[in-house]
Amino acid sequence: MKNNEIKIKHGSSSLSEFVKRPLASDEEVEAFDDYVSSEAKAEEIKDSLTKIYSDDDGNRVDVRKMVIKKKRGLLFNLFSFLIVVFVMAGAVYAAYTYIYLRINNSGLSLSIDGPVESAVGEEFSYEVNYKNQDKVGANNLEIRVAYPENFIFISSSPEPEVNNNIWQFAKLDPRRSDIIKITGKLVGPLNSDNQISADLIYIPENFSSEFKKSAVFSTKLNDLGLDLAFSGNGAAMIGEENEIDFKFKVKDQNFLNTFRLSLDYPAEVQLTYPLSADLATSSPTGLKIQADGPGAWLFDNLGKNENDFKIKFKVKEKKTPQITLNFKLSQPVTDAAGQIKNYVFYENGLVFDVIKSDLNLNLIINGSPVDQGIDFGQILNYSINYENRGETPMKDVILMAVLDSDFLDWPSVSDQSNGKISGNTISWSKDEIPALAEIASNAQGVIDFSIKLKPASALDLSRAYQVKSYVKYSVAGKNAAGDYQSNIITNRINSDLNLGEQVRYFNDDNIAVGYGPIPPKAGQTTSLKVYWSISNNLHELDNLIVTTALPPNVRWDAKNQTSIGQLIYDSVNNQVSWLIGKLPAASVNATAQFNIALTPSAGDAGKILILIPGTKISGEDFVTGAAISKTLKAKTTKLEDDSLITGDGIVQ
Repeated sequence: MKNNEIKIKHGSSSLSEFVKRPLASDEEVEAFDDYVSSEAKAEEIKDSLTKIYSDDDGNRVDVRKMVIKKKRGLLFNLFSFLIVVFVMAGAVYAAYTYIYLRINNSGLSLSIDGPVESAVGEEFSYEVNYKNQDKVGANNLEIRVAYPENFIFISSSPEPEVNNNIWQFAKLDPRRSDIIKITGKLVGPLNSDNQISADLIYIPENFSSEFKKSAVFSTKLNDLGLDLAFSGNGAAMIGEENEIDFKFKVKDQNFLNTFRLSLDYPAEVQLTYPLSADLATSSPTGLKIQADGPGAWLFDNLGKNENDFKIKFKVKEKKTPQITLNFKLSQPVTDAAGQIKNYVFYENGLVFDVIKSDLNLNLIINGSPVDQGIDFGQILNYSINYENRGETPMKDVILMAVLDSDFLDWPSVSDQSNGKISGNTISWSKDEIPALAEIASNAQGVIDFSIKLKPASALDLSRAYQVKSYVKYSVAGKNAAGDYQSNIITNRINSDLNLGEQVRYFNDDNIAVGYGPIPPKAGQTTSLKVYWSISNNLHELDNLIVTTALPPNVRWDAKNQTSIGQLIYDSVNNQVSWLIGKLPAASVNATAQFNIALTPSAGDAGKILILIPGTKISGEDFVTGAAISKTLKAKTTKLEDDSLITGDGIVQ
């Protein structure tokens, strides 16, 4: 058979036969359609089952075997939860950044400026600053200020709308700022912190809600402007007049020209002086004092002199072993409503032992019946005054002085009455003082003795650096205790302040820190270095200053340096001053140095010249309240402090 050749094999059927066959009826056609449809559905089901029972690669799965897939664990769920939380937090932060930070960082700002420190009664101003940093304006602004308790309002610019602390503004344009200036003063306790706060409430133009900004500022009161001292003898005799001594002096910088002194005291105490009649005349210094109710006095026109105001009282009966009298100093201020408010800036209290005895004992140390500071190495002079206030004689009296301290030099006791020393006591009986055999009614006597305080040594801060002294007595049938004793005096030991001074040509490294001839020569200039160093280990000091007045032929040669404070040269008085102020105990290396230049005249030849006549250091012990002052020996051209310098320092 050739290619592409088609042959049709005729069979038994033929076209004619096919044509002759009858056509299918409607029922047969419908049956055929149902069949085709059912076949299609079967095929679809088959395909679905194939997909169900096939794996991801199309292979048939053996349904007779069960394969269990592992579920996702807790770690997966936790990780998913964290992702959701992170997404939600991001959305919240985005909203916060857009809404809150936009309003607070780009909106209005509020701040308060003023002095960090101020003296009591000193007038100053706070400045409340507010600024619109946004691109839109702000409406209905209200600024509310809360003043410190001790603040006295004087004025403000602009003036407030409500009281003296509320300001209201209709609008603040974009990029605009303004200031509220509030003038006043603080009258309160020393070292108190006084906080002022302000709130700014406003509505941005593109918001309908109110927003608030806040600011605070603190001012510390660092100076009273007054030196104050209250003192008493520590004991109050029943029925006898007892005295309180109030001393005060205005400092160079003072803003209190008026104050009120009030005294709180128990019912068994009766004030006897001063009363209204006693205050009729003014002080010769111009000080004016007037009564302002029971136990209260107004002081005016204080002046610059030291003032001494005495208060006298009696204790009518003994209800308690001790009584306390409390003092307050305040400044009275009348407000807009006419009400007087007293702003307290100082409080103090004195405690008195209540004594009911026929024998009145009064102890005095170094001329004072009250507590005072003392120095290492100082001599303490004691006086014991005794008087029989009873109606009958007192026989066989024994007096005993108790001196409680670790720092007394007992071998140094000087006592003309030869009292018996035992431990920390000295006692006298009729054997030493015959007058003690019988003290008649209204009879009195005095016993004097002295003892020296030990010099300063290594400090032990666990010990009490003080001397506590009192006197007690006994008679026949009565012990020396309880009511039978004198006032108590506690003398606290002042800090061991020491000033070291050296005048040298060479320093410790043998390097010349001066220039010119040594020994000095007439008509030529020699420069020398002065070194000052301060040691202080016991108490903090205040108002500390070192001064020296240079001789006419010695002048300031600068090259000055300090570790604390400031060196000042007064050319008019040719005086060098080292201003230190406060000096803590044992925690500051306080040193100063400067050069002086000596130019001897022809008449100085053959002489030893004084370089520094005697440097003085002075200050106040913060604990004892006592003034401390020491003066050093003069420094000469001998230069005793410089080991490299030989010779006698005589001017050539």
